[in-house]
Amino acid sequence: MKYLFFDIECSNGHDICSFGYCLADDKFKLLKKEDMVINPESKIVLSAHGSRARIQLAYSQEYFNKQNPFDYFYPKIKNLLTNKKHILFGHSIQSDFYYLNYACRRYNLPMIEMKGYDTQKLHHKIYKTPHVESLEKIATELEIDKDFLYHKSSEDAEATMLIAKALFKENDLTLEVLKNEHSDCLIKNHFEK
Repeated sequence: MKYLFFDIECSNGHDICSFGYCLADDKFKLLKKEDMVINPESKIVLSAHGSRARIQLAYSQEYFNKQNPFDYFYPKIKNLLTNKKHILFGHSIQSDFYYLNYACRRYNLPMIEMKGYDTQKLHHKIYKTPHVESLEKIATELEIDKDFLYHKSSEDAEATMLIAKALFKENDLTLEVLKNEHSDCLIKNHFEK
């Protein structure tokens, strides 16, 4: 069994422009890390009405435009997310499911049936925080000693992996405990067929 941590960035709130993942063994040893840069076939708009953007993506509009669109990457992404040997994890994973559903509809591709654990929700539940926290804030709080280029999908996926590793270690979590005591953190992709 392997753990697949993934993250998606969008050009405008819904058009996917990158899919990054980290594949790890059950001891959280990194086996593979990849950033798939995708042409969103839309303009990058990260702020409303000309206000200053809260985030900055890892690549330029020109670089995104030179890449293949989502339908080119779909078979690989689907294979990663539906592999029976992979247990999925994401930070605010329901948002990533939404982006994937949107892309599948946009490119007239079959929806992807999947489920995964949400590290944001798990952190919120375990530490009883007043609200869910950002990836960066949780990484800082858990004293993860690595600098990340946030909003680069593969980097966010690795940060998610290290957060999960810290949550497992600090709280004596196992996959069995996760299944039995934190099943509400397992999010299923809901879509209309």
